[in-house]
Amino acid sequence: MEAAAPRAQETFGSVVRRIGHTVFGKPGSVRRPLAFLIVAIIISSFVSSDFLKPSNLLALLTSTSFLVMLAVGESFVMLVGMIDLGVESVMEAAGMFVAYLYVFDHYNSIVAMVIGMLFGLGVGALVGFMVTLFRIPSFIVTLGTYWGMAGVALLFNGGNYINPDSVHPARPFVFGGIAQTSFGVSHLIWIALGAVVIGQLVISFTPLGTWIKAAGSDEEAARSVGIRTNLIKILVFMISGFLAVMAGIMITAWESSIYPNTGQGYSLQAIAAVILGGIPFKGGRGTIVGAAIGAIVIGIISDLIVLVGLPALYEYIFVAIILVLAGLQARGGPFVK
Repeated sequence: MEAAAPRAQETFGSVVRRIGHTVFGKPGSVRRPLAFLIVAIIISSFVSSDFLKPSNLLALLTSTSFLVMLAVGESFVMLVGMIDLGVESVMEAAGMFVAYLYVFDHYNSIVAMVIGMLFGLGVGALVGFMVTLFRIPSFIVTLGTYWGMAGVALLFNGGNYINPDSVHPARPFVFGGIAQTSFGVSHLIWIALGAVVIGQLVISFTPLGTWIKAAGSDEEAARSVGIRTNLIKILVFMISGFLAVMAGIMITAWESSIYPNTGQGYSLQAIAAVILGGIPFKGGRGTIVGAAIGAIVIGIISDLIVLVGLPALYEYIFVAIILVLAGLQARGGPFVK
């Protein structure tokens, strides 16, 4: 009789897990962040009648596009079981660098953007080499990147902001028209959408995506079948650096100015978005689309706080609650194991 209880408990647990898999999908499935998004939209529409207005939704997606870019880059890093804490500082430094080249050195905006992108790739490559060749944990290396690039951002223009009126005559920020609109939708949204689509295609349908997930699932096993895991790690940090630079250029064009601390808090938000999107710290599974949805959920929280007139500090509280829930669903449990 005593042995029957564990069997009954196991049977009940398996039923609950099966229901969880049916509703939310397997760990790493896009269904889980999608469920968070649906709940967030429903709650927001009840709390504020202005939430579902097209103008608000477009503004929400535009202001969240920068976080989406960072989350896509962070996703590649976390899929191999590593972390990049420096994305916000790279974004800030790149934005200041590109703006400085354009405003003060009178570079063509496209040339300045290309130089900025090369800067991001170089920073990512440096981080990747330090992680792989010197075996320094990514947490430590990118924490150094976080502080180092924050210092670099302060070096440009003596720590002051840069905008078109920083010189006379003024040099309006154009940057290839990335802050303009097409079909009533900001180019920033189209760029972020393109990054998500390309990122997901790479992860789902290319050998590189398979190698990235294999390196995150079991690095030793990946090496044994000939996958160059060190090269994969360097590459994902380069992708993260490149997309951080893109986010910096985008936010500079959108705000028509750039401050050394413009992206403050974005590193942790990007990590939160990736976890919310279903990619665990150990890597190996998850989707780029899920991470982008996670970023949008965080954006919805910020938007709702503004709509109802709450102090900005509540954003941190709500994001913390959502992040804990996301952590529970990412690690599994009786409902989603």
